[in-house]
Amino acid sequence: MARTRTRSLDQPEETTERDEAEVLSDSRRRRRRDAAVESTAQSSVARQDRSVPSTRQTKQPRPSLVSRIPVVRNIVAYFRGVASEIKKVTWPDRDETLRLTTVVLGVTIAFAVVLGLLDTFLAWWFHQAFSPDSETTFLVIAAVALVVGGGAYAFLRDRV
Repeated sequence: MARTRTRSLDQPEETTERDEAEVLSDSRRRRRRDAAVESTAQSSVARQDRSVPSTRQTKQPRPSLVSRIPVVRNIVAYFRGVASEIKKVTWPDRDETLRLTTVVLGVTIAFAVVLGLLDTFLAWWFHQAFSPDSETTFLVIAAVALVVGGGAYAFLRDRV
């Protein structure tokens, strides 16, 4: 399999027959690039009459296994983000936690009781509707419910 030589966007295009036929290794390509950078840096020193810091990068340590696998890298980054956000949280003290827990349990129990009573009432009401001897009870309750619901709507309509 033939390797192709790639060119970065900031490098000028230099093609000769020798370069096209030659397959460069990564280390040879780096040495050529570093030599070109050093010669450019030396010529700019002569022109500007001041020292230019070297653009040659120091050898960086090899990335860990976690950073080389994209899926694992994303999962690790997610959990690091979670840990940093958890450190920013202001946790309530014990008294506030107990007070808020009491409020939540109280509201939950109150709604459970109200829904249980509503369910019992509706079950009884529909039982009255389908029994042949208490059809009038169902209709009376329906009329009362319509009057109370309509009155509540008319009363609260302008307040909201």
